[in-house]
Amino acid sequence: MYISPEGRVIDGSSEQLITTSEGQSYALLCALIANDKATFDNVLNWTETNLAHGDLTAQLPAWQWGMTHDNNQYGILDENSASDADLWIAYTLAEAGRLWGEYRYQSLSYFLAQRILNEEAVNIPNYGWMILPGKKGFQFNEHLWKLNPSYLPLQIFRRFSVLYPHSPWQDITQNTVKFLKQSMQQGFSPEWATLTDNNQVVPDIKDGKIGGYNAIRVYLWLGMLSNAETYKADLMTSFSPMLNIIQTDGFITEQYNTKTNTQIGYKPLGFTAAVLPFLISANNPTRANEFLEKLKTRDISDKPDRYYNSILILIGKGWLEKRYQFDEMGILTALW
Repeated sequence: MYISPEGRVIDGSSEQLITTSEGQSYALLCALIANDKATFDNVLNWTETNLAHGDLTAQLPAWQWGMTHDNNQYGILDENSASDADLWIAYTLAEAGRLWGEYRYQSLSYFLAQRILNEEAVNIPNYGWMILPGKKGFQFNEHLWKLNPSYLPLQIFRRFSVLYPHSPWQDITQNTVKFLKQSMQQGFSPEWATLTDNNQVVPDIKDGKIGGYNAIRVYLWLGMLSNAETYKADLMTSFSPMLNIIQTDGFITEQYNTKTNTQIGYKPLGFTAAVLPFLISANNPTRANEFLEKLKTRDISDKPDRYYNSILILIGKGWLEKRYQFDEMGILTALW
């Protein structure tokens, strides 16, 4: 529905019909989960050709592609990278190589993971190694960095810690857990947060609202962690206020106001799907089944954010149906 014959994921929420590296990364993951190698190769080839100037080993993919303003032709709109997409592409390539027996994918994953460390990782004084949201624009000065909690899936860091043991991935795993706990406000994840070199984490002044299209993925990645993951129980406890809201209200809105303890904004259907693994991990299958019924009865085709809703539904519902899982070392297991 959203993938062109050439392998481009089209986001219809914009008049430009843009494509993002995020969309490409999720398409690769879903193609692997579905054992659809033809679509996987199409998406990978389009991504490498158009977002990485033909070589993912030499350049991180640009995060946004679409109709340019100057000559009305399609091309890269923003050369900056997005580390969430880069991480999922590198991870999916590694798992595709293992599951399909393709050394080329594994090799590409290695070089891309190394490039992520070289260009998107930073060793913050008094804190340690962390992944920045992109290669440019996220270090404000020598004492202050801007981070996105939803760009930090522990499954990937666990897997890379095993695949590439002589690298900072293990430190990144531990520091990410620390950051997730420090960045939450009263048990809710912000969209963005700033980190200082004296171990302080506060919501970003401009983009630090609680909840939203970034933050919802924090609960999604957490819910999908293996129950055998060392840090999962502690993180679930830390985010229990969010869980209580879901269980009490029975819906999820775009934002949460920690001052008034109220949810505000539109109720995206994708958010309902994104918290399914979170509910199951919290031992609440009853509420999860209620949310599943909502997914069956509500139409998303007329919503302006239909691409993002759809991918959250695919990922959340697919996990619930056990089409794929992650083990405690971050290894992907697919139903096929």
